[in-house]
Amino acid sequence: MTKLIYPSRSKPQRTPSYSLAKILATLGLLAAGVTANAESQGHLNLYVDRETKQVFTEPGPNRIKLGTFEPATESDLPLDDGNLNVSTAPKIGMEKKGLVVTSANDDFSVNIGGRIHADSTSNINDDLQKRSSGDPTEAVSGTELRRARLALRGKFNRDFTYNIEADWGGNSVSLKDVLITYHATPQLEITVGNQKHSVSMEVEESSNDIMFNERSLLSALTLPHFDRAMGVNVHTMGQNWSLKGGVYGDAVSDSGDGADEGGGFGVRGSFAPINAPGQLLHLGASLGLRKANDNNSLSNGKTPRLRYESTNMSDLYLSDTGSIAEFEEIQLSGLELAAMRGRFSAQAELGQANIQRNGGSDLQFNAHYLQLGWTLTGEARNYRGSEGEFKMLTPRNNFDPSQNHWGAWELALRFDELDLEDNDIQGGSQQRFSLNLNWYLNPNLRILFGYSRAYDVESGPVIQNNGSEADNVDVVALRAQMAL
Repeated sequence: MTKLIYPSRSKPQRTPSYSLAKILATLGLLAAGVTANAESQGHLNLYVDRETKQVFTEPGPNRIKLGTFEPATESDLPLDDGNLNVSTAPKIGMEKKGLVVTSANDDFSVNIGGRIHADSTSNINDDLQKRSSGDPTEAVSGTELRRARLALRGKFNRDFTYNIEADWGGNSVSLKDVLITYHATPQLEITVGNQKHSVSMEVEESSNDIMFNERSLLSALTLPHFDRAMGVNVHTMGQNWSLKGGVYGDAVSDSGDGADEGGGFGVRGSFAPINAPGQLLHLGASLGLRKANDNNSLSNGKTPRLRYESTNMSDLYLSDTGSIAEFEEIQLSGLELAAMRGRFSAQAELGQANIQRNGGSDLQFNAHYLQLGWTLTGEARNYRGSEGEFKMLTPRNNFDPSQNHWGAWELALRFDELDLEDNDIQGGSQQRFSLNLNWYLNPNLRILFGYSRAYDVESGPVIQNNGSEADNVDVVALRAQMAL
């Protein structure tokens, strides 16, 4: 007995008139309305008229019996002739995070996303000279592709996820997150690979989500030592709390210098006793340690030093310790506080770095920031308690002039301070304020207008041409950001 295969639901077959394929396709439609007599017998006799080519379920004049057919199920659909078994077909879609392909049973997925940060910066009052030599120096103004990342994310075997992210920003290639995470339970994750240290709320927040073009002066203490490195990280969390910690070697980007790697750890915890839409109180603390490698280099292969660059492309450092000789290890401790009520938010961190040296006195440096946010269009910022960090603002109405929708607008103000002076190290100190107006056109696109001024600069590596301190150096910045 022949099985009758139903025609594909997703891709109808195109055949010449009165071909056998067309007749069989018609049979599939007829099979859906099998008569009660045929159903009781479990099969179907079909006949075709010699002249009209019409198909019938009963014999008659001028009709030829085609045969006896058994209606097929969807599992009988062939997979090698263009027909797909819908029960095992993958699901493909374009979502907020990019192109996503998911298996029918949701055990496997591939997500292609990324980010583009296109920057333009202009420095004002930056006609300076080096304190040590008197040589003229000036910040670089212009445009750059700050970040151009392509990310491949997804999951496999249900409980495992992966992330592979490369960055072509600045016309060079570097690896960022390259990691595998095992989701043991909804409250426990174990991550292996190149990843951020578990320190500082600001460090762990993505560059896609922060309210300013550049991170605060606190990053002079954190990022040189506690950015990404190869390691193992354990994260346990709940709706309102997070505790994560790991041990790390050197960064995957470190080409090595013939010495044994350095190492370290990072631990960060946060708790939000108030965490509801538009209402937040966040408390957090972190502790990190990094040891230099056998050649006294950092995890990224660079010479140990602490400094802050006005912008990524400016090549102007108003505070800079220079190379720290006999560097052995750095310990970083930090405290966090954040709050939100409706459209208003506040976030602050205090960090202290203690550096031990071989044969030299220890060093202590400090930095802190306070930032305030006000969403002009009324939206509240997004906070994720299980990570202890803010995510990018989501507009209530996406940009659509035809509907008189203009996205979301946000005003942000930040005060920060950095002190890199201790014992024989005179890296200078500075204070700064930053003002940003940010336009969120939709969940994937925003434009940042930023202004900052460095003031009360003391003992830094650069001075004004008249010999005074390099105060009141201004930066005007514009960024167009797309993120998937």
